[in-house]
Order: sequence, then C-alpha cells, then structure tokens
Amino acid sequence: MSVRELAAATYVSPSTVMRWCAKMGFTGFDSFRATVRRAVSQRNDDPAPQADLGELSLFFSRADSPAFEAMLGHATALLEHAEPIMFVGEGSSGTIADYGARLFANLGLFAIGLTDAFYPTSSFARKTMAVIAVSESGETSKLLELTTGLAECGATVLALTNTPDSTLAAMSDWSFAAGLSSERVNGGYNATSQLPAVFIIESLARRLVRLRQDRNR
Repeated sequence: MSVRELAAATYVSPSTVMRWCAKMGFTGFDSFRATVRRAVSQRNDDPAPQADLGELSLFFSRADSPAFEAMLGHATALLEHAEPIMFVGEGSSGTIADYGARLFANLGLFAIGLTDAFYPTSSFARKTMAVIAVSESGETSKLLELTTGLAECGATVLALTNTPDSTLAAMSDWSFAAGLSSERVNGGYNATSQLPAVFIIESLARRLVRLRQDRNR
C-alpha cells in the first residue's frame, strides 16, 4: 500500500500515517513498510508482544485526532442529560459493561450495569435513559432484543463493538467500532482485545463529568 491507500483503509489522513511512523521511530513510510515486510517473512506461530501491540498502536494513533475527539463529543452530548445510564453486555462484553457502570458510578454518575439479557426491563425503561451496549460482534441475539426493547421505550442507544457494519451499530444513535482482528479460541470463545472499549468508556466518563460540572457552575 501507498501512504494514501493505508490512510484511506484506516480512516485517517496521510499526514497522520507519517506522524505515526515518526512516533514509532521509523525514518519514513518506506522504512516502516520494509520493517513490516521483514516481520511478515519471519513470522512464526509463537505469539509475539509486537504483534499484539501493532493493531492497538494503530488504534491509539487514530484516537489522537480531531475527528476522534469530535466523535467522543457527540457521544458525550447524548449522555449529558441521560439518567440513568445503563451498560448492557453478555459474556466477556458483560464484564466490560459492569466495569463501565462501576466507573461511571464511582465518578458520581447515575449508572447501572445489566448483564442478564433476560431481565425484565419494561418496569424501569424510560425516555430519559441512555443505554451503552457492549458487544464485540454486535450480533448477539438476546442483547439485540434487549436493546431494541429499550430503544422502543425511547432510550438513547450507544454501541461499543468491534465490527463497523454490525446490526447493533446500525440500530444505535451512536456507535464506535474498534476494527481489530477478531480472535476466537477454545472452540469459539472470544479473545479479542477489549482495550479500545475500555478506553472509550473511560474517555466518555471523564468528559461527561467535566461537561456536567461546567453546566452546574
């Protein structure tokens, strides 16, 4: 790929690609590309930390951009007046949802976690509610059913997924997709990195706290 082709594939500008190359210690894009080619030719089946860091480094370089900040700003605006903020998820995504709810609550925000997709929500679903749905695939049937029910009651839906074109992303008012390589192990269990989802949750929490503090001054 050329610089422009790589920039288009990763939704950043060519200058961002060049800055990333410089930050990673390369003399230029050609140096970076040559290093990648050598790494591919020498690849073996043993897990290497460098391989784990590659996609995450690219993700965090994309996060250091005005477009990324604008995306977070949109989500923060949707959450500004929401009460409660409900985090929903299943499996490993449910663990991230629980973490998000606890972090928001620790910061003084009215947030709850729900990791049981069969839980009856009709008694407390309301228009003032915001739902942050966490799902690596964005295709978990019971989670989609739960989220759809809350959306039909007027709740605002935000999605944290790994797949840009998922059903969950399409039905949400706002969505973020990490776009990492999906990893399944031990017969199909999810081992895809959850670091981008955690980063988004922490970023939203701190921005929301600042926004509400500024509003109350």
